[in-house]
Amino acid sequence: MSWLAILVPFLMGLLLLFVPGLLVTTAVRLRGFDAVAIAPPVSVAVLAVSAIIAPMVGVGWSLWVPLVFAVIVAALGFVVTFGLNKLGLLDAPYKRQLGSTIVRTPMTWNIKQEAWLYASVAIGSLLTLRNTARGIGAPDWISQTWDNNFHLNAVRYIVDHNNGSALFVANMTSGGEPATFYPLAWHDFVSLVFMHSGASIPVATNAFAMAVAGVVWPLSVMYMVRSIFRANPVALMLTGIAAASMSSFPFSLIYFGVLYPNLLGYALLPVGIGMMAQLFRVGLVRYLATTQSLFLGLFVALGIALAHPNAVMSMLVLIMPIFIARVVLQIIAAVKKETPWWVVALQTVVIAGIFYLISYLWEIVRPAKEAGEMWHPQSSQGEALGGMLTNEALTSKPLWAVTILSLIGIFFLIKCRNRLYWVLGMWGVLAYYYVAVRSLAWEDGRYEVVGVWYHDSFRLAALVPIVTLAFVAYGVHQLSTLLADKLVGADLSRFKGRLREHGLVATVLGALAVIILGTVMQTAAPLNNYLHASRALYEPTLESPLLTPDEYNVLENIDKYVPEDSEIVVSAFNGGALAYAMADRKVTVYHTLSSMTSDDWYMYHNLDKAKTDPKVCKILERDNIDYFLWFGWKEVNGMNHQGWYTSFDKFVDSDLVEPVYHSGGATLYKITACE
Repeated sequence: MSWLAILVPFLMGLLLLFVPGLLVTTAVRLRGFDAVAIAPPVSVAVLAVSAIIAPMVGVGWSLWVPLVFAVIVAALGFVVTFGLNKLGLLDAPYKRQLGSTIVRTPMTWNIKQEAWLYASVAIGSLLTLRNTARGIGAPDWISQTWDNNFHLNAVRYIVDHNNGSALFVANMTSGGEPATFYPLAWHDFVSLVFMHSGASIPVATNAFAMAVAGVVWPLSVMYMVRSIFRANPVALMLTGIAAASMSSFPFSLIYFGVLYPNLLGYALLPVGIGMMAQLFRVGLVRYLATTQSLFLGLFVALGIALAHPNAVMSMLVLIMPIFIARVVLQIIAAVKKETPWWVVALQTVVIAGIFYLISYLWEIVRPAKEAGEMWHPQSSQGEALGGMLTNEALTSKPLWAVTILSLIGIFFLIKCRNRLYWVLGMWGVLAYYYVAVRSLAWEDGRYEVVGVWYHDSFRLAALVPIVTLAFVAYGVHQLSTLLADKLVGADLSRFKGRLREHGLVATVLGALAVIILGTVMQTAAPLNNYLHASRALYEPTLESPLLTPDEYNVLENIDKYVPEDSEIVVSAFNGGALAYAMADRKVTVYHTLSSMTSDDWYMYHNLDKAKTDPKVCKILERDNIDYFLWFGWKEVNGMNHQGWYTSFDKFVDSDLVEPVYHSGGATLYKITACE
């Protein structure tokens, strides 16, 4: 299939990611780049919350549901900000803070003034889209991994039941038990793309992955950088390229798992960091008023949390240094008599409350220990720290170009003596958790420390690029500015009017640096080897763990033989469960981790006795189970569940079934035992 086939669902995904959020951000008086960059996490919050509310008020899931909810939220935001602005309280409680005031820069829709920001996002997007396409291989290929049974089937389940609530979809795998919460934002988006683009579920899934990784991620990174300091064009362009050059994110979460909800949550996370820097005024620039930060920050945090709870917990631990920096800056201001001590005391109490809230949420959000017991310590502390510092982070070799640029950033952050030490603190916090997930033993508190991330190294490694890219941006900005001043006496941060001769030299040198370093980053062997490995995990071959070419063939023809009201006996471990997502036919089990009723277990273990055991036929007839899909014993993750399905081998070799379609070793049978 040509990549052109992905264009319509890709554009549909972008509309869903930006339109609801833009309605809200513009309503609260945001303009320009900030309005655009903050829109995706707000859209996620709006869409996911509306999906939860809709069934409560008797409304089915459809495109107009999040749009109507977005209008309601936008109206609320407009009333709040308009009213407070009229009262002079938009930036309450007071305008002068921390001695020398950082003046809030007016926002504008003048694209010319923000052209370099958009250009950096564009180059980062183009490169990330190219690399994501290389990692996926083809628009209709699926990730042949453990969790993809659930992700693809959940989309079909939402559409079939007209219900996108995070409180509902677990019914698909609960075995009749009450459903629990599952972060469903990703699947809600894909379900709407699937419903309104005409694409298949695999194509809709890949299209939305491209939209999140290729557009939202570089946009979020640029917003984070913009919210901390004013980066010059060279820094912006190289940061955009670097965002497309780190295998740890977004490519690792497209390769491993497959962790689509985490992919969405982490892609939004830099926006949360940038907004916290604005709210707590620990950066070198200001764009957002206090009320704007608080109102939108609520929806940004909610969007990240509903994408995946461990994404918002990741954000909270990463921004802990921001809270500490706020207190330190307030104390300094109070000592200088630039702010009252009661303000220091009040903010200290508030921040102490935030730390308590984080510790409280830590216990609630952390899944049960057994959910991630398969992930054990894998390296020493030194090896883990070295891998993080060199941006190796679970890939084969260090990414030296990115690492050198990030080390330059660390050097200048230490040297410049400004209020950005908290960025170093973010790296320190992340290093603690990353080293722990790689090396901490169970008896030393592994579950308590990294249980939020299922003790999984991939989920923490995927956070490394967020902090690293902040270092890259700051390092390149400081170094390029210094070199321009020393070598040609030009200021790279300004390109107004007619370029002087030295300014032209600086521009040429900056462009050459971007081209050379960008090429080095994009051609790095670790990145390209990782993308090659990812492609191999998507490509259907005779050795594929979920779907081989023959199994694809059978799924494509199931609808010709199986009536819509019939159900198919499948094994989730060999890819058979995907008959639901890909062939639109009900199956007996939807995911490797599905729970089964006692009747299901009985039927699975006694299929070969259907003619002699009336209970088997009673179950089959009650549930309208008329077909059996057999894809063999090759299972995902190299597992073997023959002990679970002891009746299968005898069943397919008996007169209890009749083959109706086969391709290679993949066969669809009609169950004739109960006729």
